[in-house]
Amino acid sequence: MSNKSSVFRIHSMASIMHHEAYQMRPLFFPQYSFCFLTGGEALCDIDGKRILLGPGQLLLVPENKEMFVHHFKDCTGVCGIFSLDFLKDASYPVLRSSLPIVQSFWFDDAVFMGALVNRMVTAYDDKDKAFLRSAMDLILGQLRPGGHMAVVPERFLQMVFDPNQAPLSVSEYADKLNVTANYLNKTVKAHTHRTAIDWIEIARLNLAKKLLKDPSIPIVDVAIRSGLEDQSYFSRFFKKKTGLTPSQFRAEK
Repeated sequence: MSNKSSVFRIHSMASIMHHEAYQMRPLFFPQYSFCFLTGGEALCDIDGKRILLGPGQLLLVPENKEMFVHHFKDCTGVCGIFSLDFLKDASYPVLRSSLPIVQSFWFDDAVFMGALVNRMVTAYDDKDKAFLRSAMDLILGQLRPGGHMAVVPERFLQMVFDPNQAPLSVSEYADKLNVTANYLNKTVKAHTHRTAIDWIEIARLNLAKKLLKDPSIPIVDVAIRSGLEDQSYFSRFFKKKTGLTPSQFRAEK
């Protein structure tokens, strides 16, 4: 829904997530973008900042920001974009922030927000611009700057999904962060609802899938570059996670 100056689009997440995270290219929108999850989880990188989004959370991304999705699972909800001149009121404080904003909605508020964004998808299909503008006013009025992840879990996720570094062990990451492995496990689980080893295995699997897309890279090198020097162990790990051996996965792609 747009003209020469005004832009607004919204889609259900199920209709746009056709690929796995390792297949996705960075996303870039000159307009504001937003996402609200009603289920699942997504881990993304916006201008170098890692953001983990879960059910009942809304992400607002300022204009001209690049987003890269590292991981998503069972995501339901909506994603959209809008230009400032689409809005009734562009004076909301969150629109003056240069940082992405995450807002959590709980219990009845989360149910209401889920119903609202789903109604917005229908209104978009019906070209009901008046409803969409009113809905955006309601959403933007409830958002507040701040609310980011604690420092240790955020730095841990930044390191785990570093594209230039094979995933390490929990103890190695703990050493880099100057904390104990036990503390790292507890704080990561408390803030992300997954253990540190869960995130390491997700990163390892995504990297392995990406490398396996290149037939010029021997599988033994894929194993090493994924952080598992034992090719037999790598093959068992990969099959446990995907149901396919690395060779079968490569053949299917």
